Amino acid sequence: MNNAIADLKNVVKLPRLYKAWFKLRERAKLVLGLTYYEVKEYDRAIYYLKQVSPQNENYPKALLGLGWCFLKLERYQDAVSPLEEFLQKYPQSEFVPEVYLLLGQCYLKIRLYDKAISFFNKIMALFPNDSETEDWIKKMSKRISQYRKEIEQQRADLLILESKLIETIHLPSKKYLPRFMLKECELLQKRRTHLLKSIDEEHKNCVKMMQEIDYLTRVMEKRSRDWRSYAQYGISRALFLKEQE
Repeated sequence: MNNAIADLKNVVKLPRLYKAWFKLRERAKLVLGLTYYEVKEYDRAIYYLKQVSPQNENYPKALLGLGWCFLKLERYQDAVSPLEEFLQKYPQSEFVPEVYLLLGQCYLKIRLYDKAISFFNKIMALFPNDSETEDWIKKMSKRISQYRKEIEQQRADLLILESKLIETIHLPSKKYLPRFMLKECELLQKRRTHLLKSIDEEHKNCVKMMQEIDYLTRVMEKRSRDWRSYAQYGISRALFLKEQE
């Protein structure tokens, strides 16, 4: 791991000469921050996560990482700022329930119990405990599973088609062809190239659809977590502590 961290630090030091380098540097900052978080070196994690540019696509993950780091360090007031910024800039993010939970915990720790309860209630509103929601989740899970099978079959069919195409379309050597057949041979070559290109595009489309299905699956799994239990516990804890004061 030490070698990997050293390599990432070298990437962070790359000059901002090219756009590709800039993206690589920003990605390296995020990975360094999350790596230090995993090994519980939270101050170092904060140092690198704070360097991620607000214009970079990884910025929301950096904000969420900062919230977690400050929470682990029990710097609850400091955690509020990046988490509130996250909600302001990315209100439709799939990580919003997690941010609500972290903010609820932070406000609970700094004894702002009503604010804590308000964020826990937002989680409750996102995940209503009703049979319609559960049925919807089950139906979507089945549909996603079916789509995955169909696309996997399509990819297999494309591979078979490609192999058959290569086997069946043989182009004779131009050395032994009469002149009047050279043009026909060139047309055949173009047709084969076009077909192979089309098959390659279909492969790419299949990969893209599989990625989208994987994303939907992750969203469904995240949605199916028992966020309500976390929120209910937070509300109960906040009400109990409020009564003790």
